[in-house]
Amino acid sequence: MALLMVGANAFAPSNFGVTRPSSTAMYAKYNTIEEILALFPDDKPVLINFYDAGIEDDIKNDIVTLKRVMEGRASVCSAKTQDYPELAKLWDATDVSPTMILFKDGKPVKRILGEYHFLEVSAKIGPLCE
Repeated sequence: MALLMVGANAFAPSNFGVTRPSSTAMYAKYNTIEEILALFPDDKPVLINFYDAGIEDDIKNDIVTLKRVMEGRASVCSAKTQDYPELAKLWDATDVSPTMILFKDGKPVKRILGEYHFLEVSAKIGPLCE
């Protein structure tokens, strides 16, 4: 399991203006969405990007750019469905990759299927992150 900080693939808050969790926490296996959401500040939404390993190279740059674009408005993290199959199945994120779910106040408020270009994604979640 790796990190999607700049090119890897697990849970990690953007390192722009945010204190990084310990490396032990960053490599931990999470069992619930609540455990993941607890890694991020409570005052802004969290976008979780569930993706299949087969598209990792295609989406990597857009996800890193999306983190920068949404800095201060939302946290963005990624979970490879192969590393978190139970969570992906529970959140119906296994059929279309990527499946992105925006959580606000701990609840899902927006789902984006099959899109990953940072401009498209930021346009869809931006109004919910004000």
